[in-house]
Amino acid sequence: MKYHLIFTLDYELFGNGSGCIDKCLIDPTAKCQSLLEQAGAPLTVFVEALELANFAALKNEPIRSQNQGIAAQLRLLHENGHKLELHLHPQWMSAQKKDTGWQLDYEKWRIGDLSDTEITDCVNGGLSFFSEFKIQRNMNSPVFRAGGWAMQPSGKVLKELYKAGIRIDSTVAPGAYNPSKGDWFDFRRTPNLPFWRISDNICQQNEQGGMLEVPIATENIGRRTHLQALKEHRSGEEFPLGCFGSYAGPNSKLQAIKGKFAKLVNVGTAMLDFSTLPSWALIDLTERYMSRFAGFEDTIPIVAIGHNKNFSRQSEENLTDYLNWANSCPDLTYSTYETWLKTTTINI
Repeated sequence: MKYHLIFTLDYELFGNGSGCIDKCLIDPTAKCQSLLEQAGAPLTVFVEALELANFAALKNEPIRSQNQGIAAQLRLLHENGHKLELHLHPQWMSAQKKDTGWQLDYEKWRIGDLSDTEITDCVNGGLSFFSEFKIQRNMNSPVFRAGGWAMQPSGKVLKELYKAGIRIDSTVAPGAYNPSKGDWFDFRRTPNLPFWRISDNICQQNEQGGMLEVPIATENIGRRTHLQALKEHRSGEEFPLGCFGSYAGPNSKLQAIKGKFAKLVNVGTAMLDFSTLPSWALIDLTERYMSRFAGFEDTIPIVAIGHNKNFSRQSEENLTDYLNWANSCPDLTYSTYETWLKTTTINI
């Protein structure tokens, strides 16, 4: 098959630790898993390991349960052939549970801003979580995605990931941009390629690089089209049933306003987000992506992204329609990073 559609889910609560574990994490993930399994599609779950390691430290949290909760869900995903990969939000490195919620270190929101030692601790801490729950053997070709896409400057992070045995990063969303000081990223200048070799910069191709950037599928679908898609999303349910949380983060009010303004300017550039886009927009974006790289000699990874805390009943309906469309495409197959990589001429 020419095109490999890879469904990825960022497995986490809200960035400030808010949200119900059952309603925002476990239930919507189970529904997403069920829909994909019915279609014969694997799910790649980017597990926010530092966050879950903090949950595991509390004996009264569901992660300690053998038959229900986070640990059981991760084992079930693994046993059913889905992939578990590394996702890190560094603000959880020194988290403390308080009566009012979680106390997080917002100065460490961006992994790209950490010191060498902190990056090492962050990556090793995340991988230790996988090892503790005996699911690291699932990671035959480990893939990484930075929390909040905030990986730049990426040189130190890539060095540590490579040392840890990780050879694929999937953080970049070409064309996307967030100027807010606390959680900035800038992917406006990237190669016009479906994937590229990297060494010390995730946005720059380096043929001698020992790692790959496999970006989230992102397209300019036009301002009017994108605005219509956003309008439809906001007119329905934004969160799963019973899920409530806050997007509060590291930015001041002024920086938050700056970020919102940048999103308005950036309207038209959309990620292939199956938790927030209507099915017609998912199809339009995918067709544009396939057309753009139709002449590319190698097989093409098409990375879709979703978040469990945004996977509402509306998302379920849109994903079902999208899967029905995908099943009718003769050149499209459901895949994982590992499966796709085996079909290419790449050696990493």
